Amino acid sequence: MAKKKVATKLEREHMSKVASLGCLVCQRPANVHHIRPVGLGIGMRSGHYQTIPLCYDHHQGQFSIHNCKEQFEAMYGTEEELLHRTLKEIKNIEQVNNFFNLKGENND
Repeated sequence: MAKKKVATKLEREHMSKVASLGCLVCQRPANVHHIRPVGLGIGMRSGHYQTIPLCYDHHQGQFSIHNCKEQFEAMYGTEEELLHRTLKEIKNIEQVNNFFNLKGENND
């Protein structure tokens, strides 16, 4: 079995941002779920930038993306759709943070 790649500092920072969003389904505290694009083998996962935030119940619980993927995606969207939503939310937060950082610099 292939050894899992250790996350770089930038990848860890990105995954921290993802987790900080809270679960995409219920907004509870979340961990990251590495999406599995179609064609990726069992036991394989995508890169650290292809992650979405899910709480334990929606990640690995009884009705979760790991245990009931088809039903989960029918209710909440595909992994790719959820990844797009995650990246969009992070981008929006970064834009707001940049706006306030720049505004603060202009007021000095």
